[in-house]
Amino acid sequence: MTEESGKNRFDVDPEVLSLFPGMHLVVAIATGLDNETENPDVDAAWHSAWLEAGRLDVVNAQSHPRVRALREDFKAAGVSMKRFPISIESMLRRALKGGEPFRINPVVDLYNTLSLRYICPAGAFDLDAMEANLELRFTTNQDCFTALDAQTPVNVETGEIAYASANTVLTRHCMWRQSLHALVGPGTRNVFFVSEIPGLAGEEVAFEMEHDIKSALAKHFQRSCETFILSASRTSLQW
Repeated sequence: MTEESGKNRFDVDPEVLSLFPGMHLVVAIATGLDNETENPDVDAAWHSAWLEAGRLDVVNAQSHPRVRALREDFKAAGVSMKRFPISIESMLRRALKGGEPFRINPVVDLYNTLSLRYICPAGAFDLDAMEANLELRFTTNQDCFTALDAQTPVNVETGEIAYASANTVLTRHCMWRQSLHALVGPGTRNVFFVSEIPGLAGEEVAFEMEHDIKSALAKHFQRSCETFILSASRTSLQW
């Protein structure tokens, strides 16, 4: 990433947060991770979170209060939840069906563990793959997105809510689909974690998620991290 006075930045457009009343963003910056070696502790935590989510007493994934709250916010913003279901809804739907959990790599499995544990979206970006600072903002006609199964980028519509670095969209519709760019893979060592905590969950859940990210990175990866909580009262950070 580019640096300003030795610092990297993450900026959130306040107008984006205004669409999600009371939302908190829990951020963790972790460096020097080993994402290539098998991690039995992460496997065990992920398996446990998957089983627990599968036992939740809900009619379906979208009926969980935290999922429903996010769906309502997106609908109010004009986003089709049929076309663009949020990541936690899709994952919870799979967990409720039962069976063995899918696995990707230790870092991804870790943030998926936390996502299911709290029923809140969570994700991460490879910091070394970004050439500019990170933003959560509305897209413009200059922005492009490369899907995981695509070879070339495509332009996105203006006005989508997205994580972006310069003109590269990293996730479309904020919590829907991640780009091939800055994807966390086995060779990833430096990571930007983020979890979107809906207003319904409250600030206490944001603090709990922050604590669990720190604890999990220390326990499973033997790494410390910098953490931050953003909200309508704080919309940017440097590290």
